[in-house]
Amino acid sequence: MKGFIITLTAGLLLACGCGSSAGLYSWEKDEIRPIADAVICYGGHSARKPYLWTPERFHETVAYTDENGQEHWFFDNMIMMELWDDDYAVTYSIANDGRYSSRKEHWQRQIDYWFSQENGFVALEASIADVASRIGNPPTKRGIIFSLPDPVYFEHYTNAMKNINRNTVYWGEIDGVQMDFSKSEDRVKAYKWMVDQVRAAFAEARFKHIELIGFYVLSEELSVPGSFRYEYKEHDITIKATADYCHSVGEGFYWVPYAMAPGIERGRDFGFDLVVMQPNYYWTDSKWTWDQIEKAIVENDLGMELEFEGTHGEPLTSSILSNLKSGEPNPYADRNRARFREYLDNARSRGIYGTRPFVLYPGTNALYELAVSKDEKDREMYHELGRFIIENPLKKR
Repeated sequence: MKGFIITLTAGLLLACGCGSSAGLYSWEKDEIRPIADAVICYGGHSARKPYLWTPERFHETVAYTDENGQEHWFFDNMIMMELWDDDYAVTYSIANDGRYSSRKEHWQRQIDYWFSQENGFVALEASIADVASRIGNPPTKRGIIFSLPDPVYFEHYTNAMKNINRNTVYWGEIDGVQMDFSKSEDRVKAYKWMVDQVRAAFAEARFKHIELIGFYVLSEELSVPGSFRYEYKEHDITIKATADYCHSVGEGFYWVPYAMAPGIERGRDFGFDLVVMQPNYYWTDSKWTWDQIEKAIVENDLGMELEFEGTHGEPLTSSILSNLKSGEPNPYADRNRARFREYLDNARSRGIYGTRPFVLYPGTNALYELAVSKDEKDREMYHELGRFIIENPLKKR
């Protein structure tokens, strides 16, 4: 796992006031945990169907069940993420798409969703305990990476670009002071507030089978001086400061940008412990070849995302499943399975498999749908993915 571990110095810990036991929680160490794989779990927006993460739903991310019915520990880590809220009227990312920027109440809503007593981490704990009762405890606690919403400069980015609404004081207060997101220091304060709220919630929950291992930056491209509209982003300031803070409290810092996104060549400069690139090859409008994808991954020391979608909320043309929700045959399934197999085949043939981490993007619910499908072709695809993950040599290092 060379290149994917950061060791914190005592000087950094003390400089941030986090060198004592009062500053760090029991699970927070001076070495960032290495990652072989992770799966993205979307949740929190009421428009997502299914809305809740139950133990049964989590089972298919926790355990892979082989052709003989034997369970195996599946993904070691999970990235908890959401993109929208308020029936798509609010975005958690900086997006010029006509939506309002998320506020403090939305950020808190994300925390409340995952720490609910009927959902999220409680259900994940139950699912892991259930599997452990049959095959024994996993080799390590399952790692949780929590997504950080973007503290967007404007209340409504699209309108601000049209000089309609350029309000920057909209997010909320920290310690009685209204945040003004025209100030980079206030955007950093919001990031730190979110980090500390999640850390405190984990400390209070005292989970047995999962632990917080870091935070994820939602924005899929990062700006530096000279970038388009840099003055409204200043990621080299805000992201780097947030990375430094995460490291000061023993938490990792992660990013999964789109293919060839601005900033991928400077991941270490921004403070990321791991950058995993989306090939974006699964979709038919992909403009990158596997030679170009491999070159970017190798030259920039990146991991690789695996990508497919299902029938919940994603376009019909992108479903990997044999049948539509109506039960009728999916005319795009064979094409989509073939494209996904190219991910697995190219990862192996190009030396990415066994040497670099993978993150799975399964849309809203495609991994679960694939795992429980009775269709023969779906079962075959599920087992190919399952073996790819559990047999990855990087897991054993």
